[in-house]
Amino acid sequence: MGLIASSFRVMYLTAYRISLETKIQWIASAKLDLVSSSNDIMALGNDLDPNNPAVKQLEARRDKLTVLEKKLDLQMEEYQMKLEMVNREIDSAKKAVDSAIERSFSYDLG
Repeated sequence: MGLIASSFRVMYLTAYRISLETKIQWIASAKLDLVSSSNDIMALGNDLDPNNPAVKQLEARRDKLTVLEKKLDLQMEEYQMKLEMVNREIDSAKKAVDSAIERSFSYDLG
């Protein structure tokens, strides 16, 4: 790959890496909100009689939040794996840029 193509590849991959990092941050933030909501639900349930039908509804909502949290975990894992691959690809593309620069600007004074 030539110098220009490798440079564009590095720029593209860097933009993609930033996009993945942003998505990971959004998921982490959403998970914090879910945990907070789950804790709030549990606090409400603690104040009620265990036989109260509202407690069953709160438990069902908490269970739904737990399922959603697991889905977010899976999505985060997927993004983190992609991020690792992109980082490796960036390293490879940077080596290609360095190699192209070295070939282009090496002088044989022999």
